[in-house]
Amino acid sequence: MFTAWNLPFEPAFRARIGRYTLYAAISGFLIHLGLIGLKSVFPAAISSNFLAHPINAIYTPFSILLFFESYLLIFYLRQSTTFYIGKQYEIIALILIRGVFKDMTHLDLHAGSIASVNNVELARDLGAVVLVFALIYLFYRISGIQSGKALETLDESGLGDPLRRFIRAKKVLSLLLLGVFAVLSTQSLIHWVSDSRSIQLDSIKLMPIVDPNTVFFDHFFTVLILSDVFILLFSLLYTEEFPTIIRNSRI
Repeated sequence: MFTAWNLPFEPAFRARIGRYTLYAAISGFLIHLGLIGLKSVFPAAISSNFLAHPINAIYTPFSILLFFESYLLIFYLRQSTTFYIGKQYEIIALILIRGVFKDMTHLDLHAGSIASVNNVELARDLGAVVLVFALIYLFYRISGIQSGKALETLDESGLGDPLRRFIRAKKVLSLLLLGVFAVLSTQSLIHWVSDSRSIQLDSIKLMPIVDPNTVFFDHFFTVLILSDVFILLFSLLYTEEFPTIIRNSRI
């Protein structure tokens, strides 16, 4: 039965949010590039670490996509705990990729500087991205889940009572996580905007943009760890199978 509480978990709503996220990512990328162009014309009026290099503009769309991936993580919690776990690692991979683009702006290409600190950091982050992607690929291959869309057509009518109670518990948890996600997103946006600008008497100066990892994802992953504990406890109510318990206690 459709209710207002189920609206954020409807496939049509997810598709609409995904489309709007894509528009926002493209717009944010163009606006960031525009600000970088303005900085080159008015260097005395605009100053920010995130406007120092055109590659930094990639940081904005990736940040927007990360927020959408966080929503998808909550969206698929109802359908599959396994896919929910995979989404957590996908978010980690996107954070690492975003960091790689940031490292590229500090790349040292001078002769004899191959082993410089900045180059070593970039190589390390690239290696971490490749490793995480390989683990995610193996995880989905082993789980047998290749797409989230296949989960949206699952029929719960044939499930036993213990498993249906477990799914109901996950639905309540997903609603709570969605509320926390909305609050953290709003707080992060306000904090980001308020701390990224400083109006001075003689000029307008854009201060360095606050790292979203410190104002959103640090808190969000803390909440996810707590929710993982609840999922583990809920799963003990319907199964005693060791592989399932180990999977749900991956924290």
